[in-house]
Amino acid sequence: MSEKTQGKTLAQGGYESGCLLCGAPLIYQEESQEMECAVCHKKFYSNAACANGHFVCDRCHSGLNPNYLQLLKSSGEKDPLILLEQTMDLPGVHLHGPEHHIILPCVLLTAYKNCGGQLDYPVAIKEAFRRGKQIPGGFCGYMGTCGAAVGAGIYASLTLGSNPLKDIAWGKAQELTARCLQRIAECGGVRCCKRTTRLAVEEAVAWTKETFNIEMPLSNTPCRFWEKNHECSYGDCPFFG
Repeated sequence: MSEKTQGKTLAQGGYESGCLLCGAPLIYQEESQEMECAVCHKKFYSNAACANGHFVCDRCHSGLNPNYLQLLKSSGEKDPLILLEQTMDLPGVHLHGPEHHIILPCVLLTAYKNCGGQLDYPVAIKEAFRRGKQIPGGFCGYMGTCGAAVGAGIYASLTLGSNPLKDIAWGKAQELTARCLQRIAECGGVRCCKRTTRLAVEEAVAWTKETFNIEMPLSNTPCRFWEKNHECSYGDCPFFG
């Protein structure tokens, strides 16, 4: 099996939790070390490898590619949580991982557009994909800033047309990121990409109503991933049950 084929197979399958290659628990270290990806064999600095020594880089971890955006581009769904659930069922979306940093802004932009928001959607969603890919895995635990909140900030920046020199837009985008971080911190628990992504979506929906007077419908279905999550907070999570 070629490295390219192996990487595709791993991203689309692999173990549901822990190491994608063997399922062993991930071990997180305070100090990053140079590691060789077990799939592409390129070397990266990372803080995490599994108990059996396997390291999988962010690129090989996620099977998402721009073609998966077609699901969103062709959808007329206005509820971002329904869009989120549909996207999380795509091959290459694992229980945890940096692919969630890409999914979140793309889902929000799609719901925003379908609810009447004005923007150049094809350009915005491609840019959201590119920006989301820059947020590494483990960001929440090592940078003090969850990738879900940063993903919401990407959404805000694109809807506002923000850049580093736009005063009001710059501040409004920071506001949404801060609100998401506050909500995620108050909820507590160890990392769970499903929980933090949903919390950020809920906060972004409220922010969108306040900022643009655009109201997105928001469903409230219980989490369906908890049985696969060895670190689930169970009753302490607002989406459990």
